[in-house]
Amino acid sequence: MRSSALVLIALILLPIAIAPLSVSAISSPHLMVIEWSVEKSYGRVTLYQIPTEDDSMSNSDYKLLPFRWYTTANYWINPSNKYGFSESDVVAAITVSAGTWDKETNFEVFSYQGTTKRSAGSYDGYNVISWGYYRAGVIAVTYIWYIGNSIIETDTRLNTYYKWSLNGEARKMDVQNIMTHEFGHWCGLDDLYDDKDYWLTMYGYASYGETYKRTLGFGDILGLKAVYGE
Repeated sequence: MRSSALVLIALILLPIAIAPLSVSAISSPHLMVIEWSVEKSYGRVTLYQIPTEDDSMSNSDYKLLPFRWYTTANYWINPSNKYGFSESDVVAAITVSAGTWDKETNFEVFSYQGTTKRSAGSYDGYNVISWGYYRAGVIAVTYIWYIGNSIIETDTRLNTYYKWSLNGEARKMDVQNIMTHEFGHWCGLDDLYDDKDYWLTMYGYASYGETYKRTLGFGDILGLKAVYGE
């Protein structure tokens, strides 16, 4: 088995006291940062106990974050990259990732608004996906600004520290695979860390060249419907 894995680590930053939901409060929400980080498998003996057969369509596990979108998340994509990907191919991979969730509920969770030159990571009224540098060891980072149980804004940055692929190349991170998982956080789903949940999209570990998270499992869909209904 692999000697290392990629793990999602949630860090909650609460720099501002809770305020009533108002125009002034909207300008200063709380922030959750969810990082997808490289972790050595120290003490992770259970990594060797992952299921060998894909049971994603029978596994009903899911975990929810304490907040969600109550309106449609309008999002923009900054397709600028150093990997030679065309704008249309980047947009296609990311919009397919969002649509993978949207097609499982009648609630319109996501709505693509077009390309932008904005960068992910700033609270600016735009929900942005972009590439950008982040500290070594982090594949992607999702920023969630929220007040109470309502998400106000969400961004995802794909770390240029890593090489990226649009077709599951070895030793590269697959854009659609990673973004399908990240959009799960946008939906309000949290990570699963039990090895029995290995084949679910919201499982908290990933590998280079991995593509199976592009497709939702039973538990992923149940979690989405628990938030947004059928």
